[in-house]
Amino acid sequence: MPFEKFITSSYGPVAVIKYLGRHTHRIAISNNRIGSVDEHTVTFKVRDKKNENKINKLTLQGVEFIRRFLMHILPKGFVKVRYYGVLAHRNKKTKLALCRKLTKSLLYKPKFTGLTTIEILCKLINRDVTLCPECLSKLKIRIASP
Repeated sequence: MPFEKFITSSYGPVAVIKYLGRHTHRIAISNNRIGSVDEHTVTFKVRDKKNENKINKLTLQGVEFIRRFLMHILPKGFVKVRYYGVLAHRNKKTKLALCRKLTKSLLYKPKFTGLTTIEILCKLINRDVTLCPECLSKLKIRIASP
């Protein structure tokens, strides 16, 4: 198997980074998964892995929801993986560059370097936000200075 196929396959360094990224940079539950909360229960979306990843709603008593949520909080003295090794702040520039060199990874250039906030917003939504949506004339935008 040529090296190019290896690094882009499900077995190469890219797959390892994707796997680690999913597990080191997650939160316990995101706000968009919580459907409703009342005095006694919390309803949220869950993925049923046994049933083709179908998304279901699960309702738990508030105490049980909090118990499960607290299981994701690290005990005193433990530090998240993302703060150690290659991803530690003091190593990021040197060690991450070395990892990319050794795995012959692609160089990633920041998309928005040198752009203003308005230019970034226009790129993100693929629309010129400085134009009036009705008459398409330029809007006068005043950006407050810090």
